[in-house]
Amino acid sequence: MNSASAANPGHRSWIVIAAKAIVVLQSLGIVYMLTSVWVTVAVAAVIAIVVFSVKVLSRASRQVDRIFEEELGRQ
Repeated sequence: MNSASAANPGHRSWIVIAAKAIVVLQSLGIVYMLTSVWVTVAVAAVIAIVVFSVKVLSRASRQVDRIFEEELGRQ
């Protein structure tokens, strides 16, 4: 294990996941109370798109790092 994997563990605690879910749901509740249902749905869609994009880009970054390591390690 190196410092990068120690700082970013591969698995997450259920407490962290529950805390993030609570924060997102409370944020959507505040948006709903201040605006309408349609605005809340739009904000929820934006949050989902951002989360999905971050996951996809993180996975692509790890793949690129692995490819570079394999290619540069051969020389």
